[in-house]
Parts: sequence; C-alpha cells; structure tokens
Amino acid sequence: MHKQSFYTMDFFTVDTILNKRYYVLFFISQTKEIVRFAITGNPVKEFIRQQLIELSEELKWTVFLLHDIAVQFNLRYIDYMMKGIATSVQAPNMNAIAERFLGSVRREALDHYIILSPIQLKTVLAYCIHYYNSLRPHQGIGLQIPGGNRPEGEGEILKAPIL
Repeated sequence: MHKQSFYTMDFFTVDTILNKRYYVLFFISQTKEIVRFAITGNPVKEFIRQQLIELSEELKWTVFLLHDIAVQFNLRYIDYMMKGIATSVQAPNMNAIAERFLGSVRREALDHYIILSPIQLKTVLAYCIHYYNSLRPHQGIGLQIPGGNRPEGEGEILKAPIL
C-alpha cells in the first residue's frame, strides 16, 4: 500500500456562542496534508456521500480511507473508488494522524476564538489549514511541510500573525 493512497477522515464539533453546534468533516493524507474539509449542522450519510464524491473526483485513483465506526461512516466506499477501513472501538491511536490534527486545530486556532457563525468558522479553519499545510513543519514527517515548502536552514526568524 502506497503512502499517497492512504487517507483518514473524521468529524469534530465546534459550538458557537449562540448554542449552535457545527460538525467539521476533514480528510487528511498520510503526508499530513488536509486535502478537504466541510462544515455542516447535520452530519448525515448524505452529507458524507457528497464529500466522498467530490474527494474521489479530485483524487482520480483508488484510495484507502480510514474512519471510525460512527453510523454516518457506514457506507459502500467501493462506489467512490475507495476501500473503507474502520477503526476498532475506543482505539483513538488507530487514527492518530486525525487526532493529532484535531488537537492542533483546537489549540492553535479554535481555542482563541468565540465562533458566531458557520462563515466565521469556515474562515478560521481555512486560514488554519493553509498554515498547517503550507507553513508549519511537522515532526512526524521529519520537520517537512506537507505542501512542499522547505524551511530555510539559516536566516533571521520573522514572526507574522496568521489569524
């Protein structure tokens, strides 16, 4: 199995100050790149099916897709050129890449904002994911950046706010 053909998907929730809960579905590759995310107020199978269709059109080859055992993920993945692999019950380490991203996005972005709307949530996540994919070195891939930019070995360190 090639690393480029292995992906993970999962949900996480974000609650707004107006007591509304949004569900964020994300897809992450084994190279730690977030390839897609979507926000919904109702995480049903039809929503996931649509995201799988769009992902399969982007990838154009058969992939292995690791997911948890939530009922929303109980689908025929072969219809989308994917092989679904379910994690075991209460085994978050089986989906460690997704769990690590989830912790990072909470600590580095969502914990610093009071979310009011799905538009604001999408904006915050888009900036966070851009930073995560194209500027942030990852220990798990030898301090490389998923998007391919390589940090300079020498030079002055500059600080710039992202969000």
